[in-house]
Amino acid sequence: MLLGCLATKATAQQAISPAPTAAELKKNFTIIEGGTEGESDDFDKLTTTTARQLVTYLKAHEVSATGAKSLGVELSAEAADAAHLKVFTYALSSGGTRGTIHKPVLQWKNAVGQLFAYAVGEECAFYEIHPLASPGRALYLLLGMEKGDGQCDVSQAYVVELKGNYLLTDNAFFGKSSSLSLCNVDMKLDASRQVLRIDQTRNKEISDDELRLKDQGYRRKPKAKSLVLKLSGGRFIQSQ
Repeated sequence: MLLGCLATKATAQQAISPAPTAAELKKNFTIIEGGTEGESDDFDKLTTTTARQLVTYLKAHEVSATGAKSLGVELSAEAADAAHLKVFTYALSSGGTRGTIHKPVLQWKNAVGQLFAYAVGEECAFYEIHPLASPGRALYLLLGMEKGDGQCDVSQAYVVELKGNYLLTDNAFFGKSSSLSLCNVDMKLDASRQVLRIDQTRNKEISDDELRLKDQGYRRKPKAKSLVLKLSGGRFIQSQ
C-alpha cells in the first residue's frame, strides 16, 4: 500500500543529461505509459532516464497544457503567482492493486524569470497548488490523490518551499514531515483561514492512519467527522 511518500531536500542542481527533443520525450513516455514498473531492468532504466530528460527539457522550455499533452505528460496543477510553480505528471502501471502510478516533476521560475525543474520523490497525482501565507517564505501546499490498494485511496497534502533557484522538500510542516498521507479522506484548503480540513467520514476502518496521525502529532477525536489543521508559524497545527 502506498502510505506516505519519500521526503528529500532538493535543489535545482541535477545531474546533467543530454538535452532531449520533444519527439524523443513523446516516444519514451508512450513506452512508459504502456509499461509496468519493474517489468525489466531496461524499462526501469528508461523511466529513470526519461524523468531526468523531462527535467532538462523543463529547464529550457515553457510548456502549456497542450504542449504537455503532446509530450505524453499532464500539466496537472499550476500556481498563478510570479514563481509560476507547475506540476507535470507522467504515469505508468504498477502491475498490481495500486493500478496507475503517477510521478510528478515540478517547474518554477526564480526572481529574474529563469526556469528550474526537479523530479520530486513522490508518487501522487497532485491536482491543486495553493500558495500559503507565511511572511518571508514562498510555501506551496500541493493536494493530490493516489491509489494505495483495493481498500485505500491515498489523499496527500505536501508542502514545498521555493528559495530562488532552490526547491526545499524536507521541511517539517506536518509534525516532523513535509507531507501527510491518509486513506479514504477528502482534503480541502480554506485559503482565507489557512486551514486544511480533512473529512474522515469514509475513513473508519483504516487503523494504520491512527498510528500515522499520532506519529505526526495529531489525533482523531472521538466521533469527529473531520480533522482541522491550521497553518501557524509555518506548520500545520491541529485545531482544538
